[in-house]
Formats: sequence, structure tokens, C-alpha cells
Amino acid sequence: EDIVDRAMQYSLGWLAHPIFGESGNYPYTVIEDITSNSMKEGLAWSRLRPLNLYWSKIVKGSGDFLGLNYYSSRFVHMAEPPGGEIPSWEHDSRLKYSVDKRWKRAKSDWLYCVPQGLEDILKWIRDNYNNIEVYITENGWSDEGELDDTDRIDYLKSHLQAVLNAINDGCNVTHYTHWSLIDNFEWNRGYTEKFGLYYLNVTSKNKERVAKNSASYYRSVIESRKLS
Repeated sequence: EDIVDRAMQYSLGWLAHPIFGESGNYPYTVIEDITSNSMKEGLAWSRLRPLNLYWSKIVKGSGDFLGLNYYSSRFVHMAEPPGGEIPSWEHDSRLKYSVDKRWKRAKSDWLYCVPQGLEDILKWIRDNYNNIEVYITENGWSDEGELDDTDRIDYLKSHLQAVLNAINDGCNVTHYTHWSLIDNFEWNRGYTEKFGLYYLNVTSKNKERVAKNSASYYRSVIESRKLS
């Protein structure tokens, strides 16, 4: 079994396979693993019941496009012995993840610049879901909020190049949305991690917005339709 494919089935596949896959159900690997583990746990039935024929017919093919949020990637390995509590995603999947310390890291401690991962995921979607139309609904980089945001420009350029590579390789990608237009309130991180193309002065009464260098770069890409 391919470990990368296993990781994809346990992440994107778990959600997308019933809608875009041929079976109209959860990935076979996921169904088999969780059924087996459920029996070992003394349960009378699986913790993940496959969709019955009624629901499978309703769900399968119900999506007009696949919306993909992509920020970063990891290396994946089989965990021996399986980790995590019982039951847990970690225990069922038997997967563990790592990063290359040489990868550039954003302000967010989970976000590394790995454009190859985006290209690979788009190709995986092409090969597994009959080349369904893909909207990239989020893709972005966090920092301290500096106006001279060179790292964001590098991230944006490299990931747009990855999208272009995938398109040139036959992937049906039609939309791209950068995250975010302005610095946002980032969950429990608040305003400490800035994703915006525009700086937001959160301490000001008028909340002034100031364009960062990345906004100029993104504008040039849109106007010229070229990566430079």
C-alpha cells in the first residue's frame, strides 16, 4: 500500500470520496481499518458505518466542483506501533507526520512553504476523482504584518507556479483565491498572525488599511496574467 495514498484517503478522501469517488462511499481502506478496529474494541458494529445504497445515490456526484484549502504539507510515515488513544484518528490511520527543518516556516508554527505539495494534491484529485473541476478556496502565508512581506511574495509566486504546473499537466483547476485580502482575526491567535495582502491597523479607531508589497505583486500577476 502506498503510504501517501493512505494519508490522502484518511484526510481528503474521507470527505471527498463519497461525493466524487466511483464507489459513492468512504474509501475502502478507511472502512476496512475502522471496521476491524471496532471489532477488536468489542463493538457490535463499526464506528464508521458505510453509506447505504439510498444515501450513496444521493451523495455521489452531488458536488459541482471540489473546493480545496491548501496551506502546507508534511512527510508521512507508518507509525509502529500505532499511536493515539483508542479510538482515535491516529490509531485508526497508523500514520505519523514530520517536516523538513530546512523548509521556510511562517509565523504560524504549523505553516511551512511546500508548493510541491499543492501540485501533488491537485494531481491526486485529477487521478482519483475523474479530474473534477477544482476551486482553490484558500492559500496563504502568515507573518508579523510587515509591509515588505518578501516571504509572502515568495510563497504566493511558488504556489501559483505549482498550480500552473498542475494545469499544464491536465488538472482541471479553474479558480484561485488567496487568503487573505486584509489581516484577519485568526482564530485563537487573534491578530498575532497576519495573513493579509493589506495591513490592518487594529489599534486605530478608523482601522486603516495599507497595501503590502504582496498586494502589488498579486495585482501585477492578475493584470499581466504572468508569473514574474
